Amino acid sequence: MKRKLIILWGLAAIVTLLWPARGLAVPKDVVFYNDAVVGSSEQYRYVTVYDSPPETTTIEFYGYASRIDTHDSSNVNMYEGALSYGLITHDSSSINIYNCGSFGENFGGYEFNLNNSSVVNVYEGGGFYGGSGSLLYLYDVSTLNLDGGVINSFLFLNNSSTVNLYDGQILIGFALKDGSTLNAFGGHIDTFWANSSIQPMANLNIYGYDFEYETEGRWEYVDEPSDGWWVSKLSGYTLNGEPFTYWGIPDPATHPNVHLIPEPSTVVMLGLGAIAILRKQRRRKEYAKR
Repeated sequence: MKRKLIILWGLAAIVTLLWPARGLAVPKDVVFYNDAVVGSSEQYRYVTVYDSPPETTTIEFYGYASRIDTHDSSNVNMYEGALSYGLITHDSSSINIYNCGSFGENFGGYEFNLNNSSVVNVYEGGGFYGGSGSLLYLYDVSTLNLDGGVINSFLFLNNSSTVNLYDGQILIGFALKDGSTLNAFGGHIDTFWANSSIQPMANLNIYGYDFEYETEGRWEYVDEPSDGWWVSKLSGYTLNGEPFTYWGIPDPATHPNVHLIPEPSTVVMLGLGAIAILRKQRRRKEYAKR
Protein backbone atom coordinates (compact mmCIF):
# COMPACT_ATOMS: atom_id res chain seq x y z
CA MET A 1 0.00 0.00 0.00
CA LYS A 2 2.82 2.37 0.92
CA ARG A 3 4.55 1.57 -2.38
CA LYS A 4 1.35 2.49 -4.32
CA LEU A 5 1.05 5.80 -2.47
CA ILE A 6 4.65 6.68 -3.29
CA ILE A 7 4.00 5.93 -6.99
CA LEU A 8 0.83 8.06 -7.02
CA TRP A 9 2.59 10.99 -5.33
CA GLY A 10 5.41 10.67 -7.86
CA LEU A 11 2.99 10.79 -10.77
CA ALA A 12 1.27 13.82 -9.26
CA ALA A 13 4.60 15.61 -8.95
CA ILE A 14 5.47 14.86 -12.59
CA VAL A 15 2.09 16.18 -13.80
CA THR A 16 2.55 19.32 -11.71
CA LEU A 17 5.96 19.95 -13.25
CA LEU A 18 4.83 19.26 -16.81
CA TRP A 19 1.54 21.20 -16.65
CA PRO A 20 2.98 24.66 -17.42
CA ALA A 21 5.37 23.23 -20.00
CA ARG A 22 2.46 21.70 -21.90
CA GLY A 23 0.60 25.02 -21.93
CA LEU A 24 -1.98 23.70 -19.45
CA ALA A 25 -1.37 26.21 -16.68
CA VAL A 26 -4.44 28.11 -15.51
CA PRO A 27 -4.44 31.44 -17.41
CA LYS A 28 -3.99 34.54 -15.27
CA ASP A 29 -5.64 37.96 -15.46
CA VAL A 30 -3.89 40.96 -16.98
CA VAL A 31 -4.65 44.69 -17.04
CA PHE A 32 -3.13 46.96 -19.69
CA TYR A 33 -2.70 50.73 -19.30
CA ASN A 34 -0.15 51.18 -22.10
CA ASP A 35 0.39 49.92 -25.63
CA ALA A 36 1.35 46.26 -25.85
CA VAL A 37 1.55 43.24 -28.13
CA VAL A 38 0.01 39.96 -26.93
CA GLY A 39 1.83 37.14 -28.71
CA SER A 40 0.27 33.99 -30.13
CA SER A 41 1.64 31.86 -27.27
CA GLU A 42 0.18 34.07 -24.52
CA GLN A 43 -2.96 32.91 -22.71
CA TYR A 44 -4.99 34.93 -20.22
CA ARG A 45 -8.25 34.55 -18.39
CA TYR A 46 -9.50 38.15 -18.27
CA VAL A 47 -7.84 40.88 -20.35
CA THR A 48 -8.79 44.42 -19.30
CA VAL A 49 -7.67 47.51 -21.22
CA TYR A 50 -7.68 51.15 -20.02
CA ASP A 51 -6.20 54.38 -21.31
CA SER A 52 -3.48 56.32 -19.51
CA PRO A 53 -4.79 59.85 -20.21
CA PRO A 54 -4.01 61.74 -22.28
CA GLU A 55 -2.59 58.70 -24.12
CA THR A 56 -4.83 56.12 -25.78
CA THR A 57 -3.91 52.47 -25.25
CA THR A 58 -3.68 50.14 -28.26
CA ILE A 59 -3.28 46.37 -27.90
CA GLU A 60 -2.14 44.23 -30.83
CA PHE A 61 -3.69 40.88 -29.92
CA TYR A 62 -2.60 37.52 -31.36
CA GLY A 63 -3.21 35.38 -28.26
CA TYR A 64 -6.00 33.76 -26.27
CA ALA A 65 -8.35 35.12 -23.61
CA SER A 66 -11.46 33.89 -21.85
CA ARG A 67 -12.78 37.45 -21.98
CA ILE A 68 -11.65 40.90 -23.10
CA ASP A 69 -12.96 44.09 -21.41
CA THR A 70 -12.20 47.47 -22.99
CA HIS A 71 -12.63 50.91 -21.39
CA ASP A 72 -12.09 54.62 -22.11
CA SER A 73 -11.03 55.14 -25.76
CA SER A 74 -8.72 52.12 -25.84
CA ASN A 75 -8.32 50.01 -28.97
CA VAL A 76 -7.78 46.27 -29.43
CA ASN A 77 -6.77 44.81 -32.79
CA MET A 78 -7.50 41.07 -33.14
CA TYR A 79 -5.26 39.34 -35.70
CA GLU A 80 -4.80 35.85 -37.14
CA GLY A 81 -5.01 33.19 -34.46
CA ALA A 82 -6.45 35.53 -31.84
CA LEU A 83 -9.37 34.04 -29.88
CA SER A 84 -11.54 35.25 -27.02
CA TYR A 85 -14.65 33.57 -25.63
CA GLY A 86 -16.16 36.75 -24.25
CA LEU A 87 -16.23 40.50 -24.85
CA ILE A 88 -17.50 43.52 -22.92
CA THR A 89 -16.84 46.98 -24.38
CA HIS A 90 -17.34 50.27 -22.52
CA ASP A 91 -17.12 54.01 -23.08
CA SER A 92 -15.77 54.89 -26.56
CA SER A 93 -13.39 51.94 -26.86
CA SER A 94 -13.02 50.06 -30.14
CA ILE A 95 -12.29 46.55 -31.40
CA ASN A 96 -10.99 45.67 -34.87
CA ILE A 97 -11.33 42.01 -35.85
CA TYR A 98 -9.08 41.13 -38.78
CA ASN A 99 -8.50 37.95 -40.79
CA CYS A 100 -8.88 34.81 -38.63
CA GLY A 101 -9.33 36.79 -35.42
CA SER A 102 -12.46 35.62 -33.64
CA PHE A 103 -14.70 35.84 -30.63
CA GLY A 104 -16.06 32.41 -29.77
CA GLU A 105 -15.98 29.19 -31.74
CA ASN A 106 -18.70 27.17 -33.42
CA PHE A 107 -21.25 25.39 -31.23
CA GLY A 108 -20.65 27.24 -27.98
CA GLY A 109 -22.85 29.23 -25.65
CA TYR A 110 -21.02 32.56 -25.56
CA GLU A 111 -22.17 36.08 -24.69
CA PHE A 112 -20.75 39.32 -26.05
CA ASN A 113 -21.78 42.83 -24.92
CA LEU A 114 -21.18 46.18 -26.62
CA ASN A 115 -21.95 49.18 -24.40
CA ASN A 116 -21.92 52.99 -24.35
CA SER A 117 -20.37 54.52 -27.50
CA SER A 118 -18.03 51.65 -28.26
CA VAL A 119 -17.39 50.49 -31.83
CA VAL A 120 -16.56 47.04 -33.19
CA ASN A 121 -15.35 46.61 -36.79
CA VAL A 122 -15.35 43.15 -38.38
CA TYR A 123 -13.29 42.56 -41.52
CA GLU A 124 -12.96 39.66 -43.95
CA GLY A 125 -12.11 36.45 -42.12
CA GLY A 126 -13.00 37.74 -38.65
CA GLY A 127 -16.20 37.31 -36.71
CA PHE A 128 -18.35 36.27 -33.77
CA TYR A 129 -19.17 32.57 -33.52
CA GLY A 130 -21.09 30.11 -31.40
CA GLY A 131 -24.27 29.39 -33.33
CA SER A 132 -27.80 29.71 -31.96
CA GLY A 133 -26.58 29.38 -28.37
CA SER A 134 -24.33 32.42 -28.68
CA LEU A 135 -25.66 35.94 -28.02
CA LEU A 136 -24.29 39.28 -29.21
CA TYR A 137 -25.89 42.27 -27.42
CA LEU A 138 -25.61 45.93 -28.43
CA TYR A 139 -26.65 48.59 -25.90
CA ASP A 140 -26.72 52.37 -25.63
CA VAL A 141 -25.31 53.94 -28.83
CA SER A 142 -22.75 51.24 -29.57
CA THR A 143 -22.00 50.38 -33.20
CA LEU A 144 -21.09 47.19 -35.04
CA ASN A 145 -19.68 47.58 -38.58
CA LEU A 146 -19.35 44.56 -40.87
CA ASP A 147 -17.00 44.94 -43.83
CA GLY A 148 -16.62 41.20 -44.28
CA GLY A 149 -16.51 38.33 -41.82
CA VAL A 150 -19.34 36.51 -40.08
CA ILE A 151 -21.77 37.15 -37.24
CA ASN A 152 -22.70 33.58 -36.33
CA SER A 153 -24.44 34.58 -33.10
CA PHE A 154 -27.94 35.84 -32.43
CA LEU A 155 -27.95 39.65 -32.60
CA PHE A 156 -29.87 41.70 -30.01
CA LEU A 157 -29.93 45.45 -30.72
CA ASN A 158 -31.14 47.61 -27.86
CA ASN A 159 -31.51 51.32 -27.08
CA SER A 160 -30.11 53.38 -29.97
CA SER A 161 -27.43 50.92 -31.07
CA THR A 162 -26.57 50.44 -34.74
CA VAL A 163 -25.37 47.66 -37.03
CA ASN A 164 -24.03 48.60 -40.48
CA LEU A 165 -23.78 45.68 -42.90
CA TYR A 166 -21.51 46.56 -45.82
CA ASP A 167 -20.18 43.10 -46.61
CA GLY A 168 -19.98 39.74 -44.86
CA GLN A 169 -22.75 37.66 -43.30
CA ILE A 170 -25.33 37.90 -40.52
CA LEU A 171 -26.50 34.40 -39.62
CA ILE A 172 -28.82 32.83 -37.02
CA GLY A 173 -31.13 35.84 -36.50
CA PHE A 174 -31.61 39.30 -35.01
CA ALA A 175 -34.00 41.26 -32.81
CA LEU A 176 -34.27 45.06 -33.05
CA LYS A 177 -35.89 47.20 -30.36
CA ASP A 178 -35.71 50.46 -28.40
CA GLY A 179 -34.79 52.75 -31.30
CA SER A 180 -32.01 50.52 -32.64
CA THR A 181 -31.15 50.41 -36.35
CA LEU A 182 -29.80 47.86 -38.82
CA ASN A 183 -28.54 49.42 -42.06
CA ALA A 184 -27.97 46.90 -44.86
CA PHE A 185 -25.85 48.20 -47.76
CA GLY A 186 -24.80 44.75 -49.01
CA GLY A 187 -23.56 41.45 -47.67
CA HIS A 188 -25.75 38.47 -46.83
CA ILE A 189 -28.43 37.81 -44.20
CA ASP A 190 -29.67 34.28 -43.50
CA THR A 191 -31.79 33.99 -40.35
CA PHE A 192 -32.75 30.39 -41.07
CA TRP A 193 -34.51 29.63 -37.76
CA ALA A 194 -37.37 32.01 -38.49
CA ASN A 195 -38.05 35.55 -39.60
CA SER A 196 -36.22 38.02 -37.36
CA SER A 197 -38.16 40.45 -35.17
CA ILE A 198 -38.34 44.25 -35.30
CA GLN A 199 -40.21 46.19 -32.63
CA PRO A 200 -42.14 49.35 -33.61
CA MET A 201 -39.48 51.83 -32.39
CA ALA A 202 -36.64 50.09 -34.26
CA ASN A 203 -35.71 50.32 -37.95
CA LEU A 204 -34.33 48.07 -40.66
CA ASN A 205 -33.04 50.10 -43.63
CA ILE A 206 -32.15 48.19 -46.80
CA TYR A 207 -30.47 50.18 -49.59
CA GLY A 208 -30.69 49.02 -53.20
CA TYR A 209 -33.13 48.58 -56.07
CA ASP A 210 -35.26 46.01 -57.95
CA PHE A 211 -36.47 44.53 -54.66
CA GLU A 212 -38.50 41.31 -54.72
CA TYR A 213 -40.09 39.88 -51.56
CA GLU A 214 -41.41 36.34 -51.13
CA THR A 215 -43.20 35.34 -47.93
CA GLU A 216 -42.59 31.67 -48.69
CA GLY A 217 -39.01 31.81 -49.84
CA ARG A 218 -37.61 28.58 -48.41
CA TRP A 219 -38.89 25.69 -46.31
CA GLU A 220 -36.78 24.90 -43.24
CA TYR A 221 -36.95 22.06 -40.73
CA VAL A 222 -34.76 20.40 -38.12
CA ASP A 223 -35.74 16.73 -38.00
CA GLU A 224 -39.03 16.13 -39.82
CA PRO A 225 -39.86 17.91 -43.11
CA SER A 226 -43.50 18.04 -42.08
CA ASP A 227 -42.60 19.92 -38.88
CA GLY A 228 -40.95 22.95 -40.44
CA TRP A 229 -41.57 26.57 -41.30
CA TRP A 230 -41.33 29.07 -44.15
CA VAL A 231 -38.48 31.57 -44.26
CA SER A 232 -39.02 34.73 -46.28
CA LYS A 233 -36.75 35.85 -49.11
CA LEU A 234 -35.82 39.39 -50.11
CA SER A 235 -33.66 39.78 -53.20
CA GLY A 236 -32.45 42.73 -55.22
CA TYR A 237 -29.34 44.70 -56.09
CA THR A 238 -27.15 46.90 -53.94
CA LEU A 239 -26.42 50.49 -54.94
CA ASN A 240 -23.14 49.14 -56.37
CA GLY A 241 -25.11 46.85 -58.69
CA GLU A 242 -24.27 43.60 -56.86
CA PRO A 243 -27.09 41.06 -56.35
CA PHE A 244 -28.07 40.20 -52.78
CA THR A 245 -30.43 37.81 -51.00
CA TYR A 246 -31.65 38.29 -47.43
CA TRP A 247 -33.47 35.41 -45.77
CA GLY A 248 -35.84 35.86 -42.84
CA ILE A 249 -36.65 39.57 -43.24
CA PRO A 250 -40.11 40.62 -41.98
CA ASP A 251 -42.56 41.61 -44.71
CA PRO A 252 -42.11 45.32 -45.61
CA ALA A 253 -45.80 45.43 -46.59
CA THR A 254 -46.88 44.73 -42.99
CA HIS A 255 -43.89 46.22 -41.13
CA PRO A 256 -43.66 49.98 -41.72
CA ASN A 257 -40.27 50.09 -40.00
CA VAL A 258 -38.71 47.86 -42.68
CA HIS A 259 -37.57 50.43 -45.22
CA LEU A 260 -36.57 49.51 -48.78
CA ILE A 261 -34.63 52.58 -49.91
CA PRO A 262 -34.07 52.70 -53.68
CA GLU A 263 -32.38 56.08 -54.07
CA PRO A 264 -29.05 57.43 -52.81
CA SER A 265 -29.35 59.74 -49.84
CA THR A 266 -27.14 61.50 -47.35
CA VAL A 267 -27.22 58.43 -45.10
CA VAL A 268 -26.19 56.20 -47.99
CA MET A 269 -23.33 58.47 -48.96
CA LEU A 270 -22.16 58.48 -45.36
CA GLY A 271 -22.39 54.71 -45.31
CA LEU A 272 -20.43 54.29 -48.52
CA GLY A 273 -17.87 56.78 -47.22
CA ALA A 274 -17.57 54.68 -44.08
CA ILE A 275 -16.81 51.62 -46.22
CA ALA A 276 -13.90 53.45 -47.83
CA ILE A 277 -12.59 54.57 -44.43
CA LEU A 278 -12.84 51.07 -42.94
CA ARG A 279 -11.03 49.51 -45.88
CA LYS A 280 -8.32 52.17 -45.76
CA GLN A 281 -7.82 51.47 -42.04
CA ARG A 282 -7.62 47.75 -42.73
CA ARG A 283 -4.96 48.20 -45.42
CA ARG A 284 -2.99 50.47 -43.10
CA LYS A 285 -3.11 47.90 -40.29
CA GLU A 286 -2.13 45.05 -42.60
CA TYR A 287 0.74 47.10 -44.02
CA ALA A 288 1.93 47.93 -40.49
CA LYS A 289 2.09 44.21 -39.68
CA ARG A 290 4.58 43.52 -42.45
